[in-house]
Amino acid sequence: MKAQIRFLSVAVATLMAASLLADDFTDNLETAKSAYAAGKYSEAIQALDYASQLLRQKKGEAVAKLLPPAPSGWKAEEAESEAASAAFMGGIVGAKREYSRESGGRVTIQIQSDSPLLQSLSMAFSNPIMLSSTGAKLETIKGQRCAVTHKAADKSGDIKAIVDNRYLVQIDGSEVSREDLVSFAKVIDYEKLAALK
Repeated sequence: MKAQIRFLSVAVATLMAASLLADDFTDNLETAKSAYAAGKYSEAIQALDYASQLLRQKKGEAVAKLLPPAPSGWKAEEAESEAASAAFMGGIVGAKREYSRESGGRVTIQIQSDSPLLQSLSMAFSNPIMLSSTGAKLETIKGQRCAVTHKAADKSGDIKAIVDNRYLVQIDGSEVSREDLVSFAKVIDYEKLAALK
């Protein structure tokens, strides 16, 4: 009797573990594999595209978790993840969060991977003359090279950083000081972002 109970316990645990591993992503991979083997190529493509989109969404959610909480005196909205399909905008994966304060001022932090802007910005970052023609100044913030632009007259600006040649971090602000923008750049964990593969 004890052996049967032990066997049933192991069987139930195994079934529960198997059901936890099965998800839409792996189900669609299996569907694609079966459709391919049956010569149903359109069905296989659709299943792979769907699985790919699910994976982008999962990565977007992981990126959203890295958006920082509001600095002192600011209020943060919920982080939003975004994942465009490969056919649209090259499959950009990202997240953004908006921040505001009662005395005025808005800041948006957006993190994107697989962005078409990465290549052109990488060239600008490697050529300070090209970057300065846009009004930006290169600075190192928390060990990360950043392009900082701020217009004191209209209290607006942005900071851009390329992390690990894979992520574009953009901080846009209105009704903010330069110090406000830099304070947001300082609360981003660039090391954790670089570790997210």
